[in-house]
Amino acid sequence: MDINEQLQPVIASLIDGLRISIESELRDKISNEVVKKIAATEVNGIIETLVASQIADRVAKFDFVNASQEQLSLIVARLTDQIQKTLAQEANTQINSYITQRLAQVDLNSLISSLIGNKLANMLDSRNFPPQSIPQTAIDFNGLTLTGDHIKGGIIEQFGSIGIEDRATGVQITLMDHATAFEGPVWAPEIKVKGDMIVAGKLSITGEIDDSTPAFAKFVDAAGLAVKTKLDAELFASYSDIIFNKIRTEGLELDRITQGGKEIIKGNQLGYHIVDTNIQRVGMIRDLQTQGEAYLSSTLYTTKGRVGVNTMDPSAVLSVWDEEVEINIGKRGQDTGVINTPRYQTLILGANGKNNLTLNPDGTVEVDSITIGTVIMTSAVTIPNYSGITGQIVWNQAPAPGSAIGWVCLGATRWAKFGTVD
Repeated sequence: MDINEQLQPVIASLIDGLRISIESELRDKISNEVVKKIAATEVNGIIETLVASQIADRVAKFDFVNASQEQLSLIVARLTDQIQKTLAQEANTQINSYITQRLAQVDLNSLISSLIGNKLANMLDSRNFPPQSIPQTAIDFNGLTLTGDHIKGGIIEQFGSIGIEDRATGVQITLMDHATAFEGPVWAPEIKVKGDMIVAGKLSITGEIDDSTPAFAKFVDAAGLAVKTKLDAELFASYSDIIFNKIRTEGLELDRITQGGKEIIKGNQLGYHIVDTNIQRVGMIRDLQTQGEAYLSSTLYTTKGRVGVNTMDPSAVLSVWDEEVEINIGKRGQDTGVINTPRYQTLILGANGKNNLTLNPDGTVEVDSITIGTVIMTSAVTIPNYSGITGQIVWNQAPAPGSAIGWVCLGATRWAKFGTVD
């Protein structure tokens, strides 16, 4: 309920009571003051003077000689009545004039203010106002200050202050001597607890835990110690069997494996620092670098400065074995390379399945056809009878005394001999 509504009837009742009490007391006070002033005045002397004056005036005007006793009595009665009326009128006039003079000398405003102040003080100190007796419109609230010491009991609806905003429709906080009870969830940007904290329900942490705090370190140590205490060989063996069986049947899927802070496997990549392994099969290798020996598919063998094909004992930079035949490629001397067979074997150089050049073990060379510049040279036992190329030379394979050393083509099928065996 609004405090204005509560104070309005109280103030109204207080003002009415004050007005009635002040009016009554003011009338009594003024009457007492008037009586005191009149009592202190010589009214008796004034009246006696007025009566004597009136009687003398009337007696002087009355004819006692000619009046009878009865007329005299009647006249005296009339005279007395007139004197009394005149005296009363004169007395009232004199009294009113005197009272007016005396009242003019009295400070009624100060007297009334003093009476009202004393009366209000006495009434406010001793009077109990009835409920709803002072209307709120009769109270001046300017400068009114209510402290928390004067508010007790009841429920304050729509309460608000600089630091509190109450939107609840029911009780949400209960303050007790031994505890404070919250009837609903508590939202706060930060909570600091000095002392013990007990969580009876489920603890859910949606953010991160500061791993630099002593509590986190103790928690980890305690958890690790508890796990170590409960682990034994039998339990570890049972779990390890389950894990290994699961890996064996379902496989192990890891996108990233690190060792010493370096990645061993990242997706489909193998760490560059892996230098010693026993990989038996890999897919397409785009960039392969080795240091030391390497043996690929039981065919290609590499070692420092040597490569062997079908051999693990290359005798040259490149040694190629095909069953019993060995072909070497290497260096013969300064700025000189060599391709040869180190054993007593023939070496043929050819193209398109033909034996273009035959190197015999005795050092000889066999060539079926050779072209020097644009000149083709071959051999035959008789003069050629086919169309050749101008300048083409055919050497005589069976020279005899008087025969030609060879033949040269003059164009088409025309051939001429040159040289004679003498």
